[in-house]
Amino acid sequence: MDAGLFNAAILGNVSFFEGNKGEHLNLNQVADRGNSILHVAAKFEKLQIMEMVLERQPSLFYKTNRKGNTALHIAASLGYFDMTKHLITFAKVKEVGKKMELVRMTNNVKNTAVHEAIINDHYAIVELLISEDPELALFTNNAGDSPLFLAVDRGFCRIALHILEVVPKCSYGRRERMNVLHAAVISRAESAKEEARLIICTNTTGNIQAEIAVLNNPL
Repeated sequence: MDAGLFNAAILGNVSFFEGNKGEHLNLNQVADRGNSILHVAAKFEKLQIMEMVLERQPSLFYKTNRKGNTALHIAASLGYFDMTKHLITFAKVKEVGKKMELVRMTNNVKNTAVHEAIINDHYAIVELLISEDPELALFTNNAGDSPLFLAVDRGFCRIALHILEVVPKCSYGRRERMNVLHAAVISRAESAKEEARLIICTNTTGNIQAEIAVLNNPL
């Protein structure tokens, strides 16, 4: 990728993309690791640059880097709410009558943007994505990990509870290591109406054990 283009993106230099000069920019260039200019804008949270790039080169919307990540994967994994929301809005406008193709795109390990947001504990991003497409809670990655499993495995109780509340029939997938019983334990903590803490541990056989500790009200 041309150094001038790259630097303009990371610095948020809007004027570089404007006027006659901007109209003749080659926006299909890629940087190291296969990142497009849209990936770069997403990584450095340059929303205005992203908007200008999408207006002139909408095909970059679906562009993936060498890891299979779209700009949405990057924005979601970094917790950039406004950027994630704008990308979703763009998807809705461009995909009238379709099934939110961008939101459901998976990377090389079959993670959706929701998987990436959960891994990095970005509750607001998870809430936003699932509100737009609840079926995202049904997707499992190459390891068989569902969004719910990832939340439980990492002890992100608030995210796990939200998934169970919004998508009761969500996937419990993680091969033999996650089942409906784990979800029932999480749900019980919610009904206790007390401050709860999700404790995740792995025993010697590799099976996941989920326990809920409720302050002053043991389960």
